[in-house]
Amino acid sequence: MTVRVDREWDRLEEVVVGRVADFTITPALVKAAPTLDFLPAGVGDHWVGAEGRRWSQADPDTYERCRAQVDALAAFLADRGVAVHRPTELTDDEQAVLADLSSMSSQVFTRDPMIVIGDRVIEASLRMPHRFRERFGLRSLFADLAARGARHVVVPPGCPVPLNRVPTATGPYLEGGDVLLFGDDVLVGVGDGRYATDEAGVAWLRAELGDGYRVHPVRLHPRALHLDDGLAAVREGLAIVAPDQFPDGLPPLIADWTHIEVTLDDALNLLAANVLVLAPNEVIVDPRAPALADALRTHDVTVHTLDYDAVTPFGGGFRCSHHPIRRIPT
Repeated sequence: MTVRVDREWDRLEEVVVGRVADFTITPALVKAAPTLDFLPAGVGDHWVGAEGRRWSQADPDTYERCRAQVDALAAFLADRGVAVHRPTELTDDEQAVLADLSSMSSQVFTRDPMIVIGDRVIEASLRMPHRFRERFGLRSLFADLAARGARHVVVPPGCPVPLNRVPTATGPYLEGGDVLLFGDDVLVGVGDGRYATDEAGVAWLRAELGDGYRVHPVRLHPRALHLDDGLAAVREGLAIVAPDQFPDGLPPLIADWTHIEVTLDDALNLLAANVLVLAPNEVIVDPRAPALADALRTHDVTVHTLDYDAVTPFGGGFRCSHHPIRRIPT
């Protein structure tokens, strides 16, 4: 049961899948939601007038559908024989950490607070203050993986600021959704310095990995939160890409691959490219992207679909909702 992840497309054997956390809706959260332009339009509109209430009370239908869809993803993987871990639920004391800066709590997108590269388990540095708390739900897993021989390292945390001042926060910041693995080559997305990974985070990762790896920063469109919003490696030589996410053009590492394209709007609003790669040529895709599913099938890719429309409005899809612990080459 070694910890090992080297490539995006190797067969998934062990994983941690997120869970839905409840939170209190505050006036600051309602005000901040429309300003986060990486989120699909209209997110948070139904929270207006619900300040002071829990999400589960203010919008029970969406809350329950979101929980059911994430749980269905975990069950799908377990039914395939994948070993599935879940974060522990945050305690009241854990939810109180930095709650004065942001009341929201999220444990769905486990891709971001951790990064597994080879046998390293990296505890990431997340920019948005409410996401700092996510590490608490993963601490027991980190300890278990270290006991199995993984190298547990921690990115120095950045300085927390209120949600409406996130663009001004100082890092380093390094988030798992920006990190894609291609063996000894690692792509790391860098936005415009407002929401996620920054250059200091890239420099930290390069120093941590050392000469055995080549770390390639990739500049992203200002609206993109993470690199995996618009890039997925389905197998060696085949990728899903949203070309408009890359102002400098596609990363040279995959420039000569076969590309299945999605629009930037579909990448950001539906998280269409944010698929879950189960093995080379086998993926989970959102059913709201039928053209993508058909294109994948023409390239001999097995496509599974799961409803995820209650999850993606929070800015993440299938890749965001899991982090691999063990992938095996086939």
